[in-house]
Amino acid sequence: MSPRTEKQIEKLKQIKEKLIIESALLLFSEKGYNNTSMQSIAVKSKVSKGNLYNYFEGKDDLLEGVLRYGLNHMAEPLHDQSIIKTEEEFSKMIRSNFEMIKTNETFWKLYYNLVAQPKVCALFNKVFLPFLEQYMTIFEGYFKSKGDENSGATALLLGSAIDGISLGYIMMGDNYPLDEIVNRLIEKFK
Repeated sequence: MSPRTEKQIEKLKQIKEKLIIESALLLFSEKGYNNTSMQSIAVKSKVSKGNLYNYFEGKDDLLEGVLRYGLNHMAEPLHDQSIIKTEEEFSKMIRSNFEMIKTNETFWKLYYNLVAQPKVCALFNKVFLPFLEQYMTIFEGYFKSKGDENSGATALLLGSAIDGISLGYIMMGDNYPLDEIVNRLIEKFK
């Protein structure tokens, strides 16, 4: 068997890094950030603890990697939508937001867990605030185009409603009437 090419080696590194991130995401969301050790992440991802440090400098760096990984999934709806012009586009954006939450529940459990932890709040804000500002700007522009005189406050109100609905869904799971609530949210804000 011939030696691996640089491209093959890089691909294997990316696969291993993703496995580490997904293992850390699962453990952080189940046990909490403070209660998860690098050793337990190494075991879960089937790498040695020493090799884990070849990918991430430490637990904070790994958490940042987990947050960026989740943020990339969050940002997918924004790739196609930088401006909302119609009520139909608004509805589609809101619905895609909640579909993303439904398909990434583990990440959202971690998200809501981290928001309440002062030790990681600065890192959390470093990763998420630029994204949230971009997200809110899209909605602010939509509300402004509809003649809202305080479109920034309306966008923040919508964001707060989305956070509350998301938290309710994460806490209650299938017992939460998500589709009905999302329909009402869209009706209130469109």
